[in-house]
Amino acid sequence: MLILNPLLTCLNLAVLAALGVAARGLWRRREALEELAEHESRYRTLFERSLTAMLVIDGAGGAILDANEAAVSFYGWSKADLLDKRIQDLNLLPPAEVAAQMELARSGGRNHFDFRHQLASGEARDVEVYSGSMEHRGQWQLFTIVHDVTERKRAEEARRESEEKFTLAFQHAPTLMTLSEVETGAYLDVNEAFLKLGGYAREEVLGRTSIDVGWITAEGRALMKRELQERGRIEGLTLETVTRDGRTMTCLLNAELVPIQGRKCLLAAALDITSQVKAQRELQHAQKMDSLGNLAGGVAHDMNNVLGAILALSSVHLEQHAEGTAGHRAFRTISQAAQRGGEMVQRLLAFARRSPAEEQDVDLNALLREEALLLERTTLAKVRLVLDLAAELPPVRGDAGALNHAFMNLCVNAVDALGENGTLTLRTRNVHGRWAEVLVEDDGAGMSKAVLAQALDPYFTTKPEGRGTGLGLTLVYGTVKAHGGEMELQSELGRGTTIRLRFPAAPPRVAEAADPDPAADAAPAALSVLLVDDDELMQDSIAAMLEAMGHTVATVGSGEEALARLEGGLRPGVVILDLNMPGLGGAGTLPRLRRLCPGLPVILATGRADQTALDLVAGHEGVTLLAKPFGLKDLRARLRSL
Repeated sequence: MLILNPLLTCLNLAVLAALGVAARGLWRRREALEELAEHESRYRTLFERSLTAMLVIDGAGGAILDANEAAVSFYGWSKADLLDKRIQDLNLLPPAEVAAQMELARSGGRNHFDFRHQLASGEARDVEVYSGSMEHRGQWQLFTIVHDVTERKRAEEARRESEEKFTLAFQHAPTLMTLSEVETGAYLDVNEAFLKLGGYAREEVLGRTSIDVGWITAEGRALMKRELQERGRIEGLTLETVTRDGRTMTCLLNAELVPIQGRKCLLAAALDITSQVKAQRELQHAQKMDSLGNLAGGVAHDMNNVLGAILALSSVHLEQHAEGTAGHRAFRTISQAAQRGGEMVQRLLAFARRSPAEEQDVDLNALLREEALLLERTTLAKVRLVLDLAAELPPVRGDAGALNHAFMNLCVNAVDALGENGTLTLRTRNVHGRWAEVLVEDDGAGMSKAVLAQALDPYFTTKPEGRGTGLGLTLVYGTVKAHGGEMELQSELGRGTTIRLRFPAAPPRVAEAADPDPAADAAPAALSVLLVDDDELMQDSIAAMLEAMGHTVATVGSGEEALARLEGGLRPGVVILDLNMPGLGGAGTLPRLRRLCPGLPVILATGRADQTALDLVAGHEGVTLLAKPFGLKDLRARLRSL
């Protein structure tokens, strides 16, 4: 008994210890269960209250096991209806593809997918799905988060379409388009118009700068940078560009700074305005010519009156002195000086005329041969002359003297440019029988682009002071235009100059029968002449010539006064009418005079035989033109022709 009690005591203690351990285990398990329940409650609350759609899906069959309120709201079904569906019922992709994606998610091979889900309303939405695989109570489940990305997808699609449209517009725009990086200046893209007009291949351009390519000069690039710094953009900038084959183009440039993939880029559009600029320069040049021509015309009118008075009186006195006497020699010298002065004035006016002062068939080959003979005696000792003249060159209709002077100007300019041992070539060509072409070529120093652009400007010259007036090429240009022709200059530094003149061929002419009248050279019978001129010098000098020939003269100072005399009954045998007078002038007086006296012969006197004078003569019968200054012999011949 005594032995048994200690054993029982030990046993009781062991049992109590075991019961204590079990109790503590049960307590810990209870705490764990309570903690798990708390976690589940917390995550359940997060699941239910999340603003993002969440689903719990059976990993094997795809049944929707749970859905939060955000998912119910997004899909539009009641929760009971939504839990009655499989994920395949919502997905618009083929079931096999959905099953394959679910297997990837269950195996952990992928957790992000792009699907299109259908809502209760039938609307399809683009969704971005994140799925995580988990095991719950022995069942594989997919915890899925669903993001509606429809609007983002639409924005991306709109951006993609916009980029495609931009690319299409960029590549097929008629203007030259370039996209370059601002920092380096390297081209990122260029359009077809740029490649076509510039003559480049795409691989030659991309990754290189405009200066590397040679499209824009360093000065042009600096001008663009200054515009960007000052204005933040480029608008309406006129820029000289150079094509791959060295042609210069004038472009009107607009450019904007645009961000592309984190880089600051320059989107530029350039319009080729080369032809417009050329036309504008030609218009400005024509306006300069017209302005200078009007000025010269006014000066020439006064000069011709002065020279006309000198020539008239000197020619009268020349006939009154026997040949070989001192008086005859003196008046002959005066007459020759006046005639030379008149020729100088006519040459000055050549560029302002719309038609030649004289009309005759001119052989250009013959004129060039004469030029060659003259040059051989003067300046050709130091240069070589080559004549290449077409055998069947058609004649041109015009003024041989003006054309001869034009060719001389060109030849003298060429010789000046040649220096020693150069070659001057004069060529003619028959262009389809419709044009006669003259080329004056030299292999001299040539002209820069800047000089070439101003070569036809009045008073522009590169010669030293005292050696050139700057009117040489201007006069040539005027003469060519007066003959209905065209003029083109081609020149490069170090490669010489070619000047191309093209004149319309003269129409075939019917041969005129010779005048059989043996008395044609006889002096005209005494006439009564009405002289209409506002210049007293001309009145006195012409009257002196007429009286020396035995005619009687009545002088008036205006067209209005002449008409009044005719209306008062005056009936002269001939009228000498000055074209350039104040008031009605010759142009306004002639038609009124013709109505009063239909058959009255009229000599139209002018120092400016332009198209207006020629039209007046052609438009009225019995009218002939007499160019100032004229002498006794000229006036006698004109009166005889009447």
